[in-house]
Amino acid sequence: MRRRSTRGFGARPLSIAQVALMVWAAQGRTTGEHRTCPSAHALYPLTLTVVAGNVDGLAAGTYRYDAERDVLTLITAGDHRDQVAGTTLADHDWLRRAGALLLLSGDLEAAARHFADQPPLGRRGARYVWLEAGHASQNVYLQATEAGLGAVLVAGFDDDRILGLTPAVVPSGQHPLGLLGVGHPADGRS
Repeated sequence: MRRRSTRGFGARPLSIAQVALMVWAAQGRTTGEHRTCPSAHALYPLTLTVVAGNVDGLAAGTYRYDAERDVLTLITAGDHRDQVAGTTLADHDWLRRAGALLLLSGDLEAAARHFADQPPLGRRGARYVWLEAGHASQNVYLQATEAGLGAVLVAGFDDDRILGLTPAVVPSGQHPLGLLGVGHPADGRS
């Protein structure tokens, strides 16, 4: 009942434990080969990239989440939140203030090939990837709410601009699907 989109983030930093909880909620492993959100045929075509800027215990940088090992791997040092938020269509001013941005991207082509025999031919795989991104986003919302944090999903960004960022934040061969801002709400409430 408390889950809401937060569009005002305060200056209080996230902790590394809070970021770890958010990435686990989005794509973490539960038992065996299972993860926190369903994936058609257990394909798991999503990649989670963390753009950290205001996190105690985690240097500002762009990190890739490895669900198999439950670790973040540094891709690029430095605070790139402003640059990434700048690719949005209308949300730059407040999104750049989130303690961390979680970028969901997916391999649409691999999913299309995997599900090529399912109608509508050539398009079913992409549908499954988008659904999985929705599941991951909702998990982040719910986990953030439970932790007293704010979260917001932004899907309104310029694909070409986010794909063209230097340094790159979207892995090669992947399509950007959603951008989640996570942080302490400016008003102190989630």
